[in-house]
Amino acid sequence: MNKVLLKMAILSVSLLTVMAGAAISPALGDIALAFPDVSETTIKFILTLPSVMIIPFIFISSHLTRRFSKKHILFAGMFFYLIGGLGGGFASSIELLLLCRAILGIGVGLLMPISTALVADFFDGEERTTTMGQVSAANNLGGVALFLMSGFLAAISWRMAFSVYSLVIVAAIIVFFYLPTTKPEKDTPGMTRAPLPKKLYAYGAAMFFIVLAFYSIPTNMALFIQEEGIGNSQSAGMVISIATAAGFFAGIFLGKVKRLFKTYFVAIQLLLMGSGFFIIAVSNHLVLIGLGVGFMGFGFGSILPTVFDQVSRQVPKSQTVQAMAIVTSMLFFGQFSSPIFLDGIGILFGNESIRFMYTFLSSIMILVALAFFGIAFKVNLTHKKKLTME
Repeated sequence: MNKVLLKMAILSVSLLTVMAGAAISPALGDIALAFPDVSETTIKFILTLPSVMIIPFIFISSHLTRRFSKKHILFAGMFFYLIGGLGGGFASSIELLLLCRAILGIGVGLLMPISTALVADFFDGEERTTTMGQVSAANNLGGVALFLMSGFLAAISWRMAFSVYSLVIVAAIIVFFYLPTTKPEKDTPGMTRAPLPKKLYAYGAAMFFIVLAFYSIPTNMALFIQEEGIGNSQSAGMVISIATAAGFFAGIFLGKVKRLFKTYFVAIQLLLMGSGFFIIAVSNHLVLIGLGVGFMGFGFGSILPTVFDQVSRQVPKSQTVQAMAIVTSMLFFGQFSSPIFLDGIGILFGNESIRFMYTFLSSIMILVALAFFGIAFKVNLTHKKKLTME
């Protein structure tokens, strides 16, 4: 088995997943103009509705692995992905557009847990961590490609932006030729599955909140840039792609960065995200906003694969897809909840501006980062005391 070609097949699937719902976010401002009678929150649902369908189909995908090969499930997911993705560009009403987005969600739901579980199937130890980082990098690289293409195409027509989903055809060809067909994960007779560790649900909660914060970028940036008169859909696509580009490099250098910062790794990445939100909140220029988005994207791109890597180490291989399904469902629940939760915060504080929302996120993220610094300091102090006693 050629591991380079195998990685290429796994990474080609990863290109399609995490940012799928947000791929057409640069066109959001133009879509809002095309449907002037639709509320801003409903327009944001165009990005977040796929998450509603993704969540149940993540668990359906997990169940299907006991009956079918992962490769066959991937092809089923890619079919729904193509129909739902391209279909949005032909929608004549907001209801039909939302239906297509729901179909896209079914496709992503079938793909997502398998794309990460395949890493645990074929790689172990340090190589698994490195590959998980590469999967995250591929997620973000896919985001860069989708956001840039969507931004340029949206400048022609918002309907053209949906053609970015045709990239699934390329991934399907690579998977067909280079991903081995594995047997269904059938339980051994008489074997009882151990309950999933409670720590897994803590990782799921962490995933929910970190994605809820991150998704404020794709769901709000195009509207923010339009409202502030800073740029158009093309510039929004470029700014949003900076987050995923930074996340790409974060994934590539994940192993080295973790070794460098050790126990302070998570705290530093959270601080980076908080600083990024602060820069966005106080900026009125695309370059500075891009800088803030880059900081935020690097922090997010470092934390996301770290959570997945830790999850894969908490359970045996036979339960990897099930564990990934739980944590991944929280990822997409965070995507769906992001505009509802953050718009609610604006209403609660009497300030519904997007700039205030980024200020709020900055404050919360920096406070959480400081808490993690305190935890890491205590861990190091305890470790030093043990070494001294020995």
